[in-house]
Amino acid sequence: MKTRFFLLFCLLLGIQVYAYDPHSNLTRENKLPKELENIGFSDVTGKALNLDIPFRDELGKTVRFSDFLSKGKPILLSPVYFKCPTLCNFHLNGVFQGLKALDWNLGKEYQYIAVSIDPKEDESIAFPKKGAYLKDYGREGAESGLHLLTGTQESIDALTKQLDFRYAWDKEAKQYIHASGVYVLTPEGKVSRIFQGIQLEPRDLKFAFLEASSGKIGSFVDKFALFCFQFDPRKNKYTIYAYRMMQFGGAVTLLLLGAFLYINWRKITNNNRQGVT
Repeated sequence: MKTRFFLLFCLLLGIQVYAYDPHSNLTRENKLPKELENIGFSDVTGKALNLDIPFRDELGKTVRFSDFLSKGKPILLSPVYFKCPTLCNFHLNGVFQGLKALDWNLGKEYQYIAVSIDPKEDESIAFPKKGAYLKDYGREGAESGLHLLTGTQESIDALTKQLDFRYAWDKEAKQYIHASGVYVLTPEGKVSRIFQGIQLEPRDLKFAFLEASSGKIGSFVDKFALFCFQFDPRKNKYTIYAYRMMQFGGAVTLLLLGAFLYINWRKITNNNRQGVT
């Protein structure tokens, strides 16, 4: 009797185990939700942008994006929207965390522009937002380098289509679906680098600004450091460039060898002269 009961229990347990596959949800075809299929960034590095696009600044004054190029400084650009309940706030906070850790000053060595992708936003939202971030940044002169722009759908499209920055409006959540990242632009309006994500490393920002300015900003040490690093798009950051390090090591070796041979040659020459006299 006990044996029959045990066999019946094992049979039922086997049926239950067979019916439940803990990996079933992993073996199904893994696809992005349809609404996320066309969201994100494309690599437009090196692309020259047409930035003669009208926007409104924090005071409601009509400006053109190209006006900021005349300042001759590299530009850090974020496509966001200021009333975003989630991602944009994390993104902006992450950007300013990186900028505060940078020993260069906003407005002096570079500019930061955040452009709203929501045509319903205006200066009534941008103005207090700018004030809050200036207070958090806490450095003099930063107001000349920080710009929070709003604009019409036509202006937003003109900019985002050139950047191939793809986003969409979610009717159910009543918010924009978009990726997080920044573009580094040269003073001529060319895309120099793209960083995706929320956190920005100060070292990566400095190297990107150095590249974008063609070495017109930064010290000799900064430029030498950039010589030893190269941007790795797979890691989304600058990494040590082994070939450059080998070049540098070879040059140092030749210099040391040359100095050693020269010193010994001078000694031999001096000894020979002393012997003749």
